[in-house]
Amino acid sequence: MSLRLPEPGTFEQLLRPVRIEVASLVRLSRYPATEPYWSAGVYRFDDPDPGRIGEFGTCYTASSIEVAFAESVIHASGRFVDGAYEVPSAELIERPVVRFACDRRKTLVLADLTGAALKALGLNNDISASADYAVSQAWAQAIHDADPRWHGIRYVSRQMNKGFAYAIFERSGLRKLHAEKLTSSQVDALCDRFNVTAV
Repeated sequence: MSLRLPEPGTFEQLLRPVRIEVASLVRLSRYPATEPYWSAGVYRFDDPDPGRIGEFGTCYTASSIEVAFAESVIHASGRFVDGAYEVPSAELIERPVVRFACDRRKTLVLADLTGAALKALGLNNDISASADYAVSQAWAQAIHDADPRWHGIRYVSRQMNKGFAYAIFERSGLRKLHAEKLTSSQVDALCDRFNVTAV
């Protein structure tokens, strides 16, 4: 059974907020100078119709370096071969950890698409795990357009299902605070934890 679409009038009052500290957001980026990167029409909770009036960009962040590593480095560059993930060495050392700030606020109000809040909407975790982004993008647009108080969406990481990922809307005012390279001990610990071999 496919996920329901967000019909106007059927979901707005069911959305549950969760407050997230801006300082807790992390992203592993190939291009830290251009962060935050605002995507549209490509990824899970992007605006499905970029170019329309009221369009929005989405920046994907995570609740921890581990989630960011699983979501970006392993997912984008890893391949599982002979019992381990092989990841190019450059991907392990050339993605700095980006931290963020907002000039107008210290916390963001996100629509919670996890746990009981997700089920109360008549949805399940396919919203975070399906390879077809049509429904999740429709929900992102509907949530964005429903109320300007929503700064984004919290969802379960598909690549590390004990962690959260965040789709932050451009109107949040998110900006890069700083970027720093992972230390060699951090890289080694991440590789050990996720069964990654540098190639």
